[in-house]
Amino acid sequence: MSHGALRKHKWLILHHETMRSLAEKLQGELHGKAELGHVDWKHFDDGFPDVQLRKTDTERIEKYDGVCLLLSLHSPEVIFEQLSLLYELPSLRARNLRIVIPWFSTATMERVDQFGRIATAMSLARMLSICPCGPTGPATVITYDVHWLQEEFYFRDPLLVEFKTATSLFKDALRREREDNPDEEIVIAVDSADKHIIDNYSDFDQVICDTVRIPGTRDRVVKIKEGTPARKHCVIIDELVQSGSTLLGFADQLKGHGASKVSCVATHAIFARQSYKKFLSNSLIHKFWITDSVPTTAQVVEGQTPFVVLSLASLLSEYLAGSYRAC
Repeated sequence: MSHGALRKHKWLILHHETMRSLAEKLQGELHGKAELGHVDWKHFDDGFPDVQLRKTDTERIEKYDGVCLLLSLHSPEVIFEQLSLLYELPSLRARNLRIVIPWFSTATMERVDQFGRIATAMSLARMLSICPCGPTGPATVITYDVHWLQEEFYFRDPLLVEFKTATSLFKDALRREREDNPDEEIVIAVDSADKHIIDNYSDFDQVICDTVRIPGTRDRVVKIKEGTPARKHCVIIDELVQSGSTLLGFADQLKGHGASKVSCVATHAIFARQSYKKFLSNSLIHKFWITDSVPTTAQVVEGQTPFVVLSLASLLSEYLAGSYRAC
């Protein structure tokens, strides 16, 4: 197939098997300007990966204007197999390689306060940073709503990294909620320490809180610093949720301060040990908006009250369209 025959398909989208849904949505958002590649994610009897890129994709990969690789590093068990493919793509002459890792999974282990403890966020950044350069230069990693922005400096040359946010997805969802309930006042409930969230949602009324630990216990109490939750729909904003216990405690106290409804927003829904179940049919939470950045969670909770899964596909399609114009 000639290069000219591929011009209408500017991007080749490759993906880990857990990212199939996001890959298909992204292809749809690109309106005929992308093709889905195929990777066999098999394993040998000893458990080590047996990864095979489809022959036709291998033969013509350099004919695409760009290659987008969707990875999910949600478990240590799947990281090695995905890195194996990543390191090989530049050798296959993949052009303008964009590595999309929606959730940088070790991001919350970015600092240490005890000698000898390992900051695994830096370890994973180093593993990604040794990706070889391709025919058009270094690869670029794209990730969303990283817990600590200084992690940008954990990555090393020549790899490029771009930190994005899913804020616009959630703001659009909140505007729709406001349109559907015009008599209801929606306010953002946020911890005073989360300055970037306060700035990102500055066009919404806010309830600024301090969460203070009760001495001698693991419990926290919420103290209202600015604004009032009384008779309002309070939406708690955070980048990620692990078990959800902190959010539920926050929601309960906002209700105690008179909130008419409490909802939650989190870009990355981890929910280890199926902890999402504590939210199912929980009358305390009106809605819980998340993205599909953690596919194993999104697939399980989609369609179950109170969860609303927003796809990152539209944001990624806008990014890739901009990347192509810049190439």
